[in-house]
Amino acid sequence: MNLYKKILFFTIIFISSNSYSGINEKQKTVIKSQLFLLNEGIVSKKDVFEKAKLFDSKGFFGMNSDVMTQEEFDNFLEKEDRRTHH
Repeated sequence: MNLYKKILFFTIIFISSNSYSGINEKQKTVIKSQLFLLNEGIVSKKDVFEKAKLFDSKGFFGMNSDVMTQEEFDNFLEKEDRRTHH
């Protein structure tokens, strides 16, 4: 019984302290839809980032939230830009 309590304790700690950061599917869709406008200079990189940030997953009481960082956004944008030029 003591082993089960330890497993439960560590599972709860892991879930509550772990933020699964990244870009969710809705954010990817928003960014991809803005690529042409971004490349043409009609919208700024900051505008696209802020639009995508609106779709950050808040999670349940902050647990399992999915928050996109600027670095993740830049990496995704760079990857998509390379994909559209090949």
